[in-house]
Amino acid sequence: MNKLVYVCITAATLASVSLGLINKNGLAQDIVTPTPSPVANSPATDLRLLPSPLYQPDSTTQDASILVIPDSPTADEMRAAFIVSASFGRMSRGRMPLSMATASQFGTSVWTNYNLIFVGKPAAFPILSQVSLPAPIADTAFVAPELQPDDGLLQMAISPWDNTQVVFVVGGNTDAGLLKAAQALSVGNIQTGSSPALAIIADVHAGSITLTGADTSAVSVPTGRTFGDLGYATKTVSGSGTNTIEFLFDIPPGYAIEEGAYVDLMFNTSTLLDYARSGMVVYINNKVTGSARFSDETAQITVLRINIPASFLFIGNNSLSLDVNLALPDCCAGESFGLWAVIYSASLLHIPLAPATTSTGLLDLSIYPYPFTSDPGLSNTAFVLPQQDPTAWAVAVQLAYNLGRSVVGAPFYLTAVYDEQIPDEVRQNYDWIVIGLPSELPVMGELRDMLPAPFEEGSNVADLTKQQIVYRLPVDTELGYLELLAAPWNHARTILAVVGNSAGGLSRAGDALTIPILRNKLTGDFAIVNGETITSMDTRTRSEAESVSPSATAEVIPAAATPIQSVSQPVNVGRDWIPVAALGLIILMAMILTVVLITGIKNKQSIK
Repeated sequence: MNKLVYVCITAATLASVSLGLINKNGLAQDIVTPTPSPVANSPATDLRLLPSPLYQPDSTTQDASILVIPDSPTADEMRAAFIVSASFGRMSRGRMPLSMATASQFGTSVWTNYNLIFVGKPAAFPILSQVSLPAPIADTAFVAPELQPDDGLLQMAISPWDNTQVVFVVGGNTDAGLLKAAQALSVGNIQTGSSPALAIIADVHAGSITLTGADTSAVSVPTGRTFGDLGYATKTVSGSGTNTIEFLFDIPPGYAIEEGAYVDLMFNTSTLLDYARSGMVVYINNKVTGSARFSDETAQITVLRINIPASFLFIGNNSLSLDVNLALPDCCAGESFGLWAVIYSASLLHIPLAPATTSTGLLDLSIYPYPFTSDPGLSNTAFVLPQQDPTAWAVAVQLAYNLGRSVVGAPFYLTAVYDEQIPDEVRQNYDWIVIGLPSELPVMGELRDMLPAPFEEGSNVADLTKQQIVYRLPVDTELGYLELLAAPWNHARTILAVVGNSAGGLSRAGDALTIPILRNKLTGDFAIVNGETITSMDTRTRSEAESVSPSATAEVIPAAATPIQSVSQPVNVGRDWIPVAALGLIILMAMILTVVLITGIKNKQSIK
């Protein structure tokens, strides 16, 4: 039977020390270890409670977390970081704020108000010597009585920089051990021994493992779900004024949202309201969708159907919110007794879904994250990255987080390789997400003839001269590009290039895949991202998407120095002007004749 094997040990403590660190400028700086004092609101460092305290499922606000990776990570350290990011994406259903920093960035910054997640081997993180870890670092290695050379470990401690936050370490003394730790985290349900803050992982066996208590709603959603199915109990609001109630729900990737969605709100209200000024407004993703005016009829349990346009809904996270206003009659100003409204958990959300397909049968950006999520363990997905580009790494961390929240299956097996070190197995057997600046990715040159919009050697600007409209933009305009194609060495595999003409453009390309309101604008095999403006097109049919802004197709032309955009479009000069000109001449002559006749009549009248 496939299983994970955990070995747990008693926690050891590390006394606070003072050590010298080297900052990113190469200058020595003395950092004195702070000794956090126990406080009443210090979080519990119990691995069995994960994702708490990093993510609190019942909290309306979430503390942000920083994922810290080595300055020069190995490919396996990058892979472990992506698995960890995907794991927290799944455990939090995409609701835990997570960003990335390198070790040197962390060493020169103050990270209060953040939970910290270190992923890597101990030599990369000398700063962890300041943390009272159960398995501390000694001579650039984690030390614990039962720790074997290729074991992985998960451990947690109170942050010495903010005793209301935690430091969580996913580590190992070798790359093999580190990957075991990351994959064990992806399974969840961590087993500990005498120290709840430490787990040592001896092995992770390949195969499917059922997630204990896994929430499968992120990938398999029935057409109709009650608020109770979504995890919400009946809610009551009271007192005068406006109260907001929010219900979050997911629509899984790999589906298309069809028309005919609605919500049946079951509610009732007090009879003591001023009905002329009391009511409810319904929003879907912050767009007004419907409303209700309270009355004697709503004092009885009422079911109100609000139709939801399919265009208001996103693949991924969605929000249904209610602004409920309760007003007193003028005669009772200053009193609020007896004002209430109840929203019942039996309220029904109905969203028709169909498997996502493309009209051409070809790969299409509109169905992202498919095919990368076609395997629930992400075992078919490989990130291809430049070896020294923290911006590309940060974009990849966010994409992994987004992929993780979209699937249920464990452990995660997604992989990562550096561009110049791509094994043949990864070429033949993986779908790729290539991330970075084109000039720093040699494989983009290898793909040049197959790309929807190619890049000249050494250039980060896509060649758009064959597009329908070419805009002249300032040279500092930051553009992101998304390009989708079949792998030339195996047409059954997919390549998605997430690139940009600058670091800012690259980040915007990543945003287009992870922010629902932007992702919903994607279609075809090529997209240009200019801030929140996206132009999608299918270069295989040379058609521009109708559902997006037509003003973003852009070519950055170095000769353009003015911030005013000028558009170059072909002018169609033919013979159609002849009848138009003739008609205009006839109208002009008639007007002149009319003026002459009127003037003559007036002159005759004046003579008389």
